[in-house]
Amino acid sequence: MLRVREAWTAALEAVPPGEVGGTDLLRRRWIAAVLTFGVEAAEGWLSLLASLPAAALPAASLPAGSKDSRAVTTPAAPDLVNGLIYLQAAREWIAQMPLQSLSELAVTGNELAEALEKRPGPWLGNMLSALLQATAAGDLLNNKRELLLEAKRMDGHEL
Repeated sequence: MLRVREAWTAALEAVPPGEVGGTDLLRRRWIAAVLTFGVEAAEGWLSLLASLPAAALPAASLPAGSKDSRAVTTPAAPDLVNGLIYLQAAREWIAQMPLQSLSELAVTGNELAEALEKRPGPWLGNMLSALLQATAAGDLLNNKRELLLEAKRMDGHEL
């Protein structure tokens, strides 16, 4: 769960508030974290965020115009505050993922190596990872034909 939190914090720091396309970038980074650390860890982090009472958040995180009179004594923790803001979205992003692990990908490493007429090697893991990420984000359909076509396209451009 801590690694999920670290990935989320890094994503929030990389995307300035209000940036055009920022929500999609956060969604993609969240999906990458889910694929890397697992659905269980991601959902655990979301459950932890959901269980935090509002009083546990730093005073600096209170919305503008709030009637709370607490003094701001600590800086806001953006990963917690923004985690709460994006809590429902993150749950929806997980639910919308058409696959959540490499074993669900409609093409195997052996099939990729054969289709590209290449010997397996480090390139294969990179390509599988890229195909998994694109499919989980909804950019590709999880079918063998489309994945092999994309792999051939990607093979023309080094990963």
